[in-house]
Amino acid sequence: MSTISDAVKKLEERLQHSGCESGTVTLQVNYEAEKCQYPKGVCMEAVYAGGTGEFLTTDPVRATTRVSFMFGALFADPKQRGAACAIINAVSAFLCLTRKVHACTPDRYRQCRADLAAEIGGGRIYLVGENYVVSETMRSQVTENPEEADIFLITGQGLVSDAGLAAIDAWRGKRRMLFLGPSTVGVSGLLDQEHWCPYGR
Repeated sequence: MSTISDAVKKLEERLQHSGCESGTVTLQVNYEAEKCQYPKGVCMEAVYAGGTGEFLTTDPVRATTRVSFMFGALFADPKQRGAACAIINAVSAFLCLTRKVHACTPDRYRQCRADLAAEIGGGRIYLVGENYVVSETMRSQVTENPEEADIFLITGQGLVSDAGLAAIDAWRGKRRMLFLGPSTVGVSGLLDQEHWCPYGR
């Protein structure tokens, strides 16, 4: 079972017999939303019970479905996984399991980068998913070898990519993992993993 399937299973257990699992969720694109600085893409929103959760992606889904569509799904490709993450974020927020489901404003970017650098210290970083900001600002600490890393930094796109998900599945519990931004908040929260989004809303 993969990291995303583990998170879906946890959510399914929490929703069991609540009626919430039959709730309708709409996936749409919000081009006006503030975006986290670390991943690239547009903001795919999941609208559930009047609230939203988001996921930055270059391959958004537009659809209306039920939360229960995720239960037992194989999530065979990144597009399905991204949709699942957006829904997890929205439903987790509705259940008050997560708080920071929306990105900060750009005036917080610099302080977030400084805080992240302080959090990591001199540790070696393995990037899960493209992260041009960290690649530039902490270039000397980035390694392409996960065995050399002290910490994995995981963007939403890394979480749903084939290679990224395989790396997380292989190293979860063996290396410190820090999930970045609103895109990863639901999965990391359900699995008790560290999440980084100090100025998220």
